[in-house]
Amino acid sequence: MLIDLHVHTSRYSSCGRSTPEEMIEAAIGLGLDGLVFTEHSVLWPEDELAELQEAYPRIRLYRGFEVNTAGGDDYLVYGITDPELMAAGIDDAELIQEVRALGGAIVLAHPYRYHEPSEAIEQYPVDGIEIMSSNIYNYAHRPAVALAQRMGVPTIAASDGHHVTMLGMYAMEVDHLPDYEQDLVEMLQAGEMQPYVDQDRVDEENQSLSAEMPEILHLIERGLDDMDIRERLSIYVNLTVMQGLRKGRDVFRPYRAAQPVHESGARTRS
Repeated sequence: MLIDLHVHTSRYSSCGRSTPEEMIEAAIGLGLDGLVFTEHSVLWPEDELAELQEAYPRIRLYRGFEVNTAGGDDYLVYGITDPELMAAGIDDAELIQEVRALGGAIVLAHPYRYHEPSEAIEQYPVDGIEIMSSNIYNYAHRPAVALAQRMGVPTIAASDGHHVTMLGMYAMEVDHLPDYEQDLVEMLQAGEMQPYVDQDRVDEENQSLSAEMPEILHLIERGLDDMDIRERLSIYVNLTVMQGLRKGRDVFRPYRAAQPVHESGARTRS
């Protein structure tokens, strides 16, 4: 069974480009069994989620949220309803300590995408490190894996989906779906989820990017900006890829990763 732990929608995330209904229907079509809505600094109201759940009984829906901290990092939080912990700009150490004290789970989202994580991550360990998503490329994936290994915490693969086209490539494999959000917290902390990768889709995207790479680099040399370059290409290219190429980064998608041993002794696999 597959569950996506990191999903945004246009209802509560300004960057979301698909409605909750569109995301759910796409997820069902892709064979996903569960979705966690992790809107930016917003926790879905229980009644709204229950209404969606009733309309789509074929998939299980859960709530979490994503918050940007004073250190410039993004965290995924599960099992917490305190609105004070959802405020953008919250202190990293405070967030991590409070979430864990209240019995929730916290995952560092897409580290190294823009910069190195805050030092708080070393001082106050989290419950997981996101190492694969639609917004994580090899240049960020490799140090994220190393960080998870060094800290001995579970590795997380998720879509970070803002649009239906971003779903299904990365998710977590589980033996059974959590009954409640607190069950999700316990499964995550126990290392009972394993990163899942749709190898065919990753290969397809990497091959498409490889074919377009000479043209992209040529247009960069000509001085075109990222938006102009994207309009000239035959495939959609994330702006993060453009920025990465300008810096000489490896912007192909990851498809495998060595998995660290969790503190409990459980080992995850891709």
